[in-house]
Amino acid sequence: MLRYLKFFLLLTVLVGLCGTALFVYINTRNLPDVRNLEHWKPSQVSQVFAHDGSLLTEFYIQRRQYVSIDEIPEHVKKAFIAIEDRTFYENPGIDIWGILRAALINIVSGRIVAGGSTISQQLIKNLFLTPERSFRRKFKEMILAIKLNRIYPKDKILEMYLNQIYLGHGAYGVESASQVYFGKHVWELDVCEAAVLAGLPKAPSRYDPYKNMEGAIQRRNVVLQSMVEEGYIDIYTAKECYEKPIVLREKDEEDVNIHDYFTEMVRQWFANRYGIDELYKGGYKIYTTADKDLLRDTHYIVKDHIELLQQQVGFPKLSEEEINKMLEEYSKQNTKKLLKDHVYVGLIEDIKGKTVLFKVGERKGKVRFYGSLKNAQKGLPIYVRYIGDNRFEFVPYLETAVVSIDPQTGAIRALSGGYDFKKSKYNRAVQAKRQPGSAFKPIVYTAAIMKGFSQISVIDDEPVAIWDPDRFEEWIPRNYEGEYHGKVTLREALTKSLNAASVNLFLEIGYEPVISLAYRLGIKTKIPKVPSVALGSVDVSPLELASVYSTFANNGVRCKPYFIEKVVDPNGNVIYQHEPECSTVIPEEENAVMVDLLKGVIQEGTGKKARILGFPIAGKTGTTNDYTDAWFAGFSTKLTTVVWVGYDFKKKIGWKMTGAKAALPIWIDLMATAHADREITDFPVPQKTTYIPIDLKTQTVSDGNCENKKLLFIKGTEPKIDCSGNIITVPSYKKEEEFLFDINKEGKSDEIPLPGQ
Repeated sequence: MLRYLKFFLLLTVLVGLCGTALFVYINTRNLPDVRNLEHWKPSQVSQVFAHDGSLLTEFYIQRRQYVSIDEIPEHVKKAFIAIEDRTFYENPGIDIWGILRAALINIVSGRIVAGGSTISQQLIKNLFLTPERSFRRKFKEMILAIKLNRIYPKDKILEMYLNQIYLGHGAYGVESASQVYFGKHVWELDVCEAAVLAGLPKAPSRYDPYKNMEGAIQRRNVVLQSMVEEGYIDIYTAKECYEKPIVLREKDEEDVNIHDYFTEMVRQWFANRYGIDELYKGGYKIYTTADKDLLRDTHYIVKDHIELLQQQVGFPKLSEEEINKMLEEYSKQNTKKLLKDHVYVGLIEDIKGKTVLFKVGERKGKVRFYGSLKNAQKGLPIYVRYIGDNRFEFVPYLETAVVSIDPQTGAIRALSGGYDFKKSKYNRAVQAKRQPGSAFKPIVYTAAIMKGFSQISVIDDEPVAIWDPDRFEEWIPRNYEGEYHGKVTLREALTKSLNAASVNLFLEIGYEPVISLAYRLGIKTKIPKVPSVALGSVDVSPLELASVYSTFANNGVRCKPYFIEKVVDPNGNVIYQHEPECSTVIPEEENAVMVDLLKGVIQEGTGKKARILGFPIAGKTGTTNDYTDAWFAGFSTKLTTVVWVGYDFKKKIGWKMTGAKAALPIWIDLMATAHADREITDFPVPQKTTYIPIDLKTQTVSDGNCENKKLLFIKGTEPKIDCSGNIITVPSYKKEEEFLFDINKEGKSDEIPLPGQ
């Protein structure tokens, strides 16, 4: 009997040993090689900065900013070691006593509830293994942790751990977590703040100080007690922290998550140049030209004005093409769970007074619309914004585009490609091409000035019949009010935006000077040789028009628009640096005269509303046939801004909705915001120009007995007779050089490519 018992025991041992050997064999073969960590490149956040160095937004899969062990303070390292792995610097990668304690707890509970994991084991689990709770996974973790400690020094393991660990709110690693919770770098943390971070790995959500301050304080105090027990800090330091509240960074998602048309341009630019993977994982720093405050203000100003304007013009008459496009959007959108602040397409079910009832998927809703609803009817699509708690807001059909440029450098300070990026990601500022109407006229008048015309040169404001071979009919340019004024000066023709006079001027100076100048000023669309070009019949983008007006604002020097200043890689190397590209397009004397003309548009012309700004500005309205496009393009010495308003599908904005009525109010508010608390100087007067008092009725010099309007002239082009008929002796003047046109018939451009262009 005893012999059988011994045999049974021996057999049991052998089976156990074989089973153990088999378990070890199965679970140690094909283990990942920890030496691969030599080439480990963790995913890092790429950051986008405004021109003042403030953070605009971040692109990442895991929000991480890698820092070396030398940049992490001792008290931060010791806080994590004290709470996560007290024997870190002594153990071989595993803590035997810790494992035994955990095993006992697991046996008692009948399942795995404790792990006894060291820092090395946690790093292995995060980098190589799945998070499943099983003895098999735990065994692999222990083997790999031991191997890890044989290959890498402890400080390297700690560095990898402190950069890999998840600490809540999308933050991976201590540097990103320091920014998220305290708004500072990890090397700026004090002991109390370090203890807060060290308490998070166990349960980031449970100890999140934003959500559970009481739990976070309790966990921080546990960390501090562990640090005292290990001798890392004294009891007095811990007591100071116990008595201090946790002071968090003020949470403002907009502050670090501006995702709009501008940042989308940055995303596309970087992805096209370096790859999408590098953007979301590479840890680059992208410095842009944006003015963060102006960028944000532009969004709200545009939103308020477009909503008000849509009410003024009423619910639009939707074309069949527009309806079909919106119905397609309706069918594709995910409506199972509506996201707050997102824009959706709904279907109108009923109209009761000023209330529109609609559905978005299975969800019913209603919005108030205070404009005319005569074009609204059941079954039509409608844009709405979900604001939570089953409440919605009406979202306009009208769209807009805004570009603001520093004329002295070409730096784009603000850009908006539409009413709301959440409604449509189509960037109208750079991708849309629309007719600029009269906003194109300054190019014609500049070419005339460069041909020798002055502000008081006389042109005919009379209808002229021009044969249109495309339509096989005569085309007659008509003035806005339907009246013609006979002989008028250049100044009167531009400030009153007289169409007939502008076409006659265009025909007099010829196609080539105007077309050549347009290309040199930044227009990239191929311009046909037709008279209607003088009235802005060629399609251009708002960015192109902003380039034109920025040249006027910069003394005739065009600086190519750009929006990326530099890109820095994770190692601190500058891999891209913008080099300004500026060239003289208009001689400064002729440009100064043109600016004086555009100041006249503000002083006495179609842009009179802008006089409320109270500082020196110049600009021009633009309105197309049947009021389908409304523009205002203008500038100060500091900033050029172009505003476009219209529908994506060309149709009337509303009756008499000119550039002055639809676009200029937006421009005024934007410029007022951008120039707040800034000293704005007047436009420079070149040495070879002079202001002369002019009697506009007789186009002669005022002698005090007639009207007096000071106009700028290139010296030598001013009148030689005063209004009393006396000859005035003036010094002769001759330009030192003749400006040469560089005709580019193809309209090619060497612009830095922008998305969609």
